[in-house]
Order: sequence, then structure tokens, then C-alpha cells
Amino acid sequence: MRDELFYLGQKIVSHKSEIAQGVIHYQEQRYSDQLKLSGIKKEQLTEWRMQLIEMLGQSLYEDKVETFRKVKEWTGRIGKVALEKGLPLNESLKTLSAFRTAIWDIFTEQLHDNQISAALMLQVNKEINPILDEIAFLLNEVFLTKQKDQLALIHNAMDELSAPIVPIAEKIAILPLIGEIDTHRASSVMETALRKSSELQLDFLFIDISGVAIMDTMVSHNIYQIINALKMMGVQSVLTGIRPEVAHTLGNLGITFEDLKTSASLKKALEDVGFTQYKMVLPV
Repeated sequence: MRDELFYLGQKIVSHKSEIAQGVIHYQEQRYSDQLKLSGIKKEQLTEWRMQLIEMLGQSLYEDKVETFRKVKEWTGRIGKVALEKGLPLNESLKTLSAFRTAIWDIFTEQLHDNQISAALMLQVNKEINPILDEIAFLLNEVFLTKQKDQLALIHNAMDELSAPIVPIAEKIAILPLIGEIDTHRASSVMETALRKSSELQLDFLFIDISGVAIMDTMVSHNIYQIINALKMMGVQSVLTGIRPEVAHTLGNLGITFEDLKTSASLKKALEDVGFTQYKMVLPV
């Protein structure tokens, strides 16, 4: 059996160009069109496919560890190109089955003449299938990693937008909070507020909560933690935009901000520290 697998492996390697052309025949037309639009040259694509076919042939007589090492390197390289060119994962995975079919084709005549037994070809399949499965798994990993990286960038951008620190004068900025303040967002707001306060060397940060939908114990606690962290950095926080209904709710809950400066409106809070549209006088 070992000698027979060596013979079949060598034949696959020697017919890699023919098999690569067979893959083109079996792949779906939609994927062929996508490959053309990607800008990948046909010669380059054929070369990549022949590399894979050679690895599949060599897997019938070479060390499996070495085969999987080469497969991993090849898949990482080709997967990166597929991502850069915008090729869809599902179509790339479906094309893998075309390799198996194209390999069978070069042995069709010998199978028909009983020069190769069906049992031997089944053994070839048993050797090759795990490699194709590994490629599918690795391709999926490449795409998932890229997707996670993109999601992380989106989340970072959303976190920045959820805590927009707006400088209005030297050492003075406004932080308007809008919507719900859950634990995750509070953590993002704190991180952004501390970083921007340091970068802008702020003395005053006006936190306007007029757009916060719900003010309950949890939200109040989250805001208080943000203010306390800013205080440790030497930034004086002023809480503005406390609506009457919010003040009433906080009173009923027994929540107070006794050691914090508050104001009904942002305009009044700015005026209290000497800021007007014409000039700004910081208290000494």
C-alpha cells in the first residue's frame, strides 16, 4: 500500500498543472467572476493552486507534521490575499471540493481499466481529506481574526463617540452624555475622559447629563465613579443638565452629589466659572 500511495502521490505532483486547470472547470462561475474582478492574475492563481496540489500529492508519502506545517504557511499567505482582494469565505471554501474532484479525474482511466482499485482511491481520499479540512479551518480562522480586528476598530470608534470630550477654551472642556449609561459604557467613558483630560491638561470638565435617558442608582454610581477618578487627576468636574424629574427621582432614591458642583444648565455652569461668549475669567 505504501508503494502504491507513493506512486499516486508522484502522479498527482507531476500532473499538478492539469489538475489546477481542472479546478477552474469545476469551480462555480460566480467565483470565477469574483476572481477576475479581484485583479489576481490567472498565472499567479494557477501557481498558488499548483503549490497546494503538490502538497496534497506529497502528503501521500511525506511526513504528516511537515505537510501540515507547509499547509498552514500556504493557507495563511493565501488567506491574507483573499481578504485583501475581498474574496468571500464561503466561495473559497466551496472551491476546495473542486481539488478533490480534479484529482480523481486524472485517475479515471486507470480506475476504469482496474489498474487502480477503488479501495486504494478511498485510501487516497482518507489521506487528502484531513488536509483539505485543515485548510478550511485555517481559512475560517484567518477570516474570523480579520473580522474581530474590524469589530474592535468599530467598538473603539463607538467608544470614542460615546464620550466626546469637546474643548471650549484652554483647560476647559464639555462631556455631553446621551442615551443609556450601562457599566460597559461607563467604563469606556471613564477611560476616554481620563485620557483626554490628561492630553488637554484640563482643569474643568463639565459633564452634561441632560440627554441621559434614565438616572437610577446604577447610572448615578457609574457617573460618580467617573467624577471621582477625574478628581484624583486634579480635574474639577461640574455636573450639569439635571432635569427636575431626574432630581426628583434621585431624591426618592436617596442619591445625592453633596461634594460635587452641580447646575441646572450647562450655560449657567459655564457662567459660574466666568466663561461667557465674549471672555472667560477663571476664578483664582
